[in-house]
Amino acid sequence: MQKKLINNIELTIKFIEEESQQKLIINQVNEEIGLFYINLFEKEAFHKKVRINYRDKFIENSSSGLFAENEINFYISNNKKDIEKYLNSNKKSIIFTDYKNFKIYSKSSLSVNGYNYVSDIKYYLTKILNIKNQELIDFCINSPYLVFSEVSKYLINSSGYIKENNIQETTNFILEIRKELFNIKRNQSSPKDIYLNLKKEVLYKKLNFLVY
Repeated sequence: MQKKLINNIELTIKFIEEESQQKLIINQVNEEIGLFYINLFEKEAFHKKVRINYRDKFIENSSSGLFAENEINFYISNNKKDIEKYLNSNKKSIIFTDYKNFKIYSKSSLSVNGYNYVSDIKYYLTKILNIKNQELIDFCINSPYLVFSEVSKYLINSSGYIKENNIQETTNFILEIRKELFNIKRNQSSPKDIYLNLKKEVLYKKLNFLVY
């Protein structure tokens, strides 16, 4: 009997919930698609009360303190030596990398292929969130880095939902803000820096709404 393949979204949720799952490698494809999976992990980890450690490099024998059983190391790298260090460590880890490394290490590790992002976004919206609005679904597929902000807007007022307009024509300003926010978290900056970054996005989206 053929084993049923688990959807990437269900695999993600299961990985965060279960202590037995220790390593997950992800092909992020590009920054826009990668941000969808990054935001997905952050959202699910928050709901499951799991702490994410944003790492720039592998830290040998790092102490996790009282939260060791509720922590996940979060790492982005195309460096084979660093990837192998994380995969061979006893630390629960999520590694984002390019497709070349993904092909090598996905054979022996739990993995999510970002090239399946279209079906993953559809599954997340329709099966997990029970959203059937096709306009929202299409927009999220075309702008994966905006999935969670658009979903939040839709859930607040589903009957009056109007999709974000002309984002692409404004040099992907929001994408740059999201990337900056992720780097702030990764560098363990102050809560004030995070607040100011989020405030910048809110202000931009208000101005964008007024213009269009």
